[in-house]
Amino acid sequence: MSLTDKKRQGAYFMLNPATKEKIKMIANENHMSQANAVALMVDAYFERREEEHVLLKHTISNLLDEKLASMKDKMNRIQVASNVIDRDTKIILEFMNHYYLVNKFKNLITTEELKTKGMEQAEQLVQKRIHKQRKKKLDYERQQELKQKKQLESQE
Repeated sequence: MSLTDKKRQGAYFMLNPATKEKIKMIANENHMSQANAVALMVDAYFERREEEHVLLKHTISNLLDEKLASMKDKMNRIQVASNVIDRDTKIILEFMNHYYLVNKFKNLITTEELKTKGMEQAEQLVQKRIHKQRKKKLDYERQQELKQKKQLESQE
């Protein structure tokens, strides 16, 4: 229900001459009284305010969706890597359990007690792979930053 449909009550306001002229002009253009013109303007103001809030919410929602899309992609990559690691770890555990049973070992000698040369070599190999992957990632990130800088410079 608009303000013009409700029961009217008198109110008096001190307005500057420019505002009075605008009210008269709107009243004449819409063939209505000045009171109805003021009520129409107030209704229009609140409708526009609602539209602005909806537009603001929509804009924020779009920005969040855009930012979350890249995060979702990265999370999916992490999930895939985690699944592969989990699977490989379970396979290794099964092999180790089988090996332990077949050889009828009575005790487990941990790497804290005795680290074999093979274990040291394996650790070094894994460290090299991790370092290589980290280097690749940093190089990729640098390339992406350079691309973004070039795009920003070309837009300016």
